[in-house]
Amino acid sequence: MESYFNWLQSLSFATWIAESDSLWGFPLVLFLHSLGMGLAAGSAFVVCLRLVGVARQLPVSSLRVLFKIFWGAFFLNLATGSILFASHATITGYVPMYYAKLTLILAGMLLSVPIRTFVDGEASDSLIPTHIKTFAAVSLLIWVGVITTGRLIAYVS
Repeated sequence: MESYFNWLQSLSFATWIAESDSLWGFPLVLFLHSLGMGLAAGSAFVVCLRLVGVARQLPVSSLRVLFKIFWGAFFLNLATGSILFASHATITGYVPMYYAKLTLILAGMLLSVPIRTFVDGEASDSLIPTHIKTFAAVSLLIWVGVITTGRLIAYVS
């Protein structure tokens, strides 16, 4: 893995992002990553909070549009996160917290499948099944974990 991390970090674009004093480098990528995080986690939070019982007067079906925001933000974070990783691969590649974050993202994405299936279904505005409420509650914890582990990477490396 070390040779891969070295190669990745030595790419001219990754080096420029890491070493440039330009606002178009690391600061812009970090800003876009933060924006994507806010939109992805924020839209997931709104949907999941509604599913666990917050704002019951709001029809669940009205939240369907948030999945478009979630996926757009997810792909923004995939791109910017990859750039951030490449710019510090020889450090971040050895930080267990980074892999904890990736694992939590995977868990959050897997949980989004049954949640979205329910929200997109015809019965979404009726009684919310207990297993969907449970998935939503766990999803809330997972996205808090993603954000927390993401921030901790900077402090444990």
